[in-house]
Amino acid sequence: MDILERLRHRIDVYSKTQAKTEFGEITYDYHKTQTIWAEILPTSGKIEDIDGQSIRADVTHKITVRNGAIKEPRNDMYFEFKGQKYEVLYFMPHYRRNDLIEFYTKLIIETEGDY
Repeated sequence: MDILERLRHRIDVYSKTQAKTEFGEITYDYHKTQTIWAEILPTSGKIEDIDGQSIRADVTHKITVRNGAIKEPRNDMYFEFKGQKYEVLYFMPHYRRNDLIEFYTKLIIETEGDY
């Protein structure tokens, strides 16, 4: 399959930026830096019961982008696609195609009850 056919998901990239508060303290916040084309594939999933009659689900995805689409890839960034947040765990070059980078991410599900 051609690379242009595989990169069919339009995702937003969020990076951590440093800022100063009105009191001169340094703080960090996430800001949308760009929107790029990517391929999103689920890689694994796990469900387990935890205390308090709750269930925890861990779902990981591989997000593939063109090399150079993200100027400074880092582990402290995250992606957003259709309202879902994908936190970067690690990234590495695609070993068969040196023009791609693979990001391994964890799907973060946030609800109003989390706040």
